[in-house]
Amino acid sequence: MKYLVLVFLLSHTIWSQDIDKHLWENRVIVISADKYNETRATDQFNNLKTEKDKLIDRRLVVYKCVEDKCMYYDFKNDAKVVSVDKEITGFNVVLKGLDGGEKFNSDTVQKVNVFFNLIDKMPMRQQELRNRK
Repeated sequence: MKYLVLVFLLSHTIWSQDIDKHLWENRVIVISADKYNETRATDQFNNLKTEKDKLIDRRLVVYKCVEDKCMYYDFKNDAKVVSVDKEITGFNVVLKGLDGGEKFNSDTVQKVNVFFNLIDKMPMRQQELRNRK
């Protein structure tokens, strides 16, 4: 448990400035891994990118950070490099809502529907869907 908290705290401080720019605009998924867990990070990212249109529809952006390399994906433009200033340990995937609050945190690779189901139950997502009609 202490290890999981440490991983979360590190991942939160690493990208907090970059993630803050998404407040009220995008939901954010942060995938972080050390070199020993790079395959897990790649698997998680690949699960997500297969549903590119659904990610865009839900206003999701993804940060995939492995060791000291962090890439930002909005699935509309080319990926961008983001600086990493802390050491990453283990594997972690975090979903942050439009308000910047953490909505989900896991140390295992998740199916994309886990994220979509959580988002689709959120009040702001429900409002987005009502506004379309």
